Amino acid sequence: MWGAFKHLASYVSSHVSNVQCMDEEGLFLTLESAAERYGRCDPLWFREKRSPVIDSIAGGKEGPEMLLLHGLFGALSNWESVFPLFEKFSRPTAIKFPLLSLHRSEVKIKSLALLTEYFIRKEHSKPVVLCGNSLGGHVALRLCLASPELVDCLVLAGTSGLYEHTVDSLPVRPKHDFVRDHMYRVFWDTKFITDEAVNEIASTLAQREHVLNLIHAARSAKRDNLQNLLSKIAVPTLLLWGEDDQVTTLDVAHQFNQLIPNSTLVTIKNCGHAPMIEHPEWFADEVDKFLRKHSRVASSNPI
Repeated sequence: MWGAFKHLASYVSSHVSNVQCMDEEGLFLTLESAAERYGRCDPLWFREKRSPVIDSIAGGKEGPEMLLLHGLFGALSNWESVFPLFEKFSRPTAIKFPLLSLHRSEVKIKSLALLTEYFIRKEHSKPVVLCGNSLGGHVALRLCLASPELVDCLVLAGTSGLYEHTVDSLPVRPKHDFVRDHMYRVFWDTKFITDEAVNEIASTLAQREHVLNLIHAARSAKRDNLQNLLSKIAVPTLLLWGEDDQVTTLDVAHQFNQLIPNSTLVTIKNCGHAPMIEHPEWFADEVDKFLRKHSRVASSNPI
């Protein structure tokens, strides 16, 4: 669950053949004005005019282009179960936020949003559907607020941006018990809380620098409250929520639904913070129905 897709190579090759890249010099000029709209956004790669390396997995042949954004402890594999279901009606691409290896200036919410905007402008010629879980949903909202022309629709699951039980109190050297307790808060179904998953995460968090980056990202998310900005979100927005989410509880979902004008909230029982993992068929079905009704990508002009 926490590793990369085993079939990574086939997805990457199918993605590259369909890419329409934007000139790098022109791309950075465009991003300069975007960075001003984000405000206080100056990640190191952008400051140095250095093209960031972004791992991604892409697939699908027809339908709207979807960009999948994982959460704080997430990985590309968070989308593994739902990805082939998305491919039936869309062209999904999952990108990896290298939170553990980035410079501290690059793990803030606005910096991650600018990184995502770089990817969209470089790799896509039409507005995309942004689908984000937890911190990934927060990044999607920030991007949509700054550059709405890039976004066809939003799909948000357990997103931060209003309130969540964050891990900004993460100990510098977290033990296996801490990781296991956190996973119990994320998942309703305990079958996802395996010794293998706990050991893999604990091993990743064994390096102090990794933990400090995650703490910095979590604190950035906690400080970046969007309550007074959500009324500006104009694109159709689908909120998919687990009714047993202990990280961003169901009352938070209702707040998002009230504050985002053109939003639809759909919930599911016996589900925690990552519905695309616990209930991938339900998740994909709700996204499919929503996009059939609301996606405007077919009539959108190139970016």
